[in-house]
Amino acid sequence: MDTTNDNYLEDLEAYGTALRDMAEEREDISCLLPIATRSVVMAATNLRNAPTLAEGFAIITSYWHALDELAFSTQARFAEILAQATRRAERLGITHWGPDFDQVVCEAFVHSRNSDAEEPSVSTLHLRRSSLRAGFSTLHRIGLISKDPTRGIILPTRSQLTTRAATDDEIALLEMHALASRASRQPMILALAEATGLTAEIPFVTFEHLDDLDNPTKVEFLGTPWVKARVVPLSLFGQRVLRGRIKVLRRDGTLKMNESIVYAGTKKRGEVSPTASMCQSITEVLRRAGLNQERDLRPASIAFWAGRQVFEAAPEHRLEAAAQAMGLKSLDMAAQKIDYSWDQQ
Repeated sequence: MDTTNDNYLEDLEAYGTALRDMAEEREDISCLLPIATRSVVMAATNLRNAPTLAEGFAIITSYWHALDELAFSTQARFAEILAQATRRAERLGITHWGPDFDQVVCEAFVHSRNSDAEEPSVSTLHLRRSSLRAGFSTLHRIGLISKDPTRGIILPTRSQLTTRAATDDEIALLEMHALASRASRQPMILALAEATGLTAEIPFVTFEHLDDLDNPTKVEFLGTPWVKARVVPLSLFGQRVLRGRIKVLRRDGTLKMNESIVYAGTKKRGEVSPTASMCQSITEVLRRAGLNQERDLRPASIAFWAGRQVFEAAPEHRLEAAAQAMGLKSLDMAAQKIDYSWDQQ
């Protein structure tokens, strides 16, 4: 892609078209992204209006690749759905990621029938909205659009539970919006929650509870009266966030091994409690990600997601593995937290 002349926007259009075609056909677009990521980001800074459908697709996927904030599998899934949405927009005569796209495409696409003419499931509705939200959030973050139209799309709850496990697409949105925050502790709080940490445990984790300061991969939680102490793996997001934070503190000479990683309070009278402080931080990330209106999604949902990840990855004794990771003494309680019923195969 040539960014030295006035033709770079035409190149961006062609590049975005190629990426979108590949994503729609479920081809791996990661082989193309490294070639032009830097040029795409440079081109995006020169746009003065809302990008075309192809330009926007190139900018969004290149930005995801450059920042490495989303897992490759999540990038591929979101990209496929964004390709479908922009193709629908194209058929309706929409050409740009602007107000017309917002008003004509978004909600109609989320609720559209599947390729087999069947009504979409609730999980499909949420995944489509998450994919669009990730795309619009990225364009907004770069400054190419002024709002996220998916904020007004209200969907049925995913479950009848009071608190359910978060899904992979919701975790991806939370990670994006935690990193976009100026509050440096919010990504770390999310990182510890993704390791099964509860809001009553997270504020008492210090750097001494990490297995390796140079390359942290595990964290020790001290437990509560309701959950057992345990050592559990950090998610890839958690490893990256904590490694980055440690690097900054070392550089500044402010790393203190026995101080809380995320809680700076002193527990004085009138001060927000450590647990409440963690709840407020996670709730704020949920709000920024547009997920605060999900009645069954709460701060504990992130720890339940982590338990579900352990369950799905375990080669055998899966429920026991999930219970151990979450510090639970009861298999029935573990099954409830990860929404597993005993009759599931």
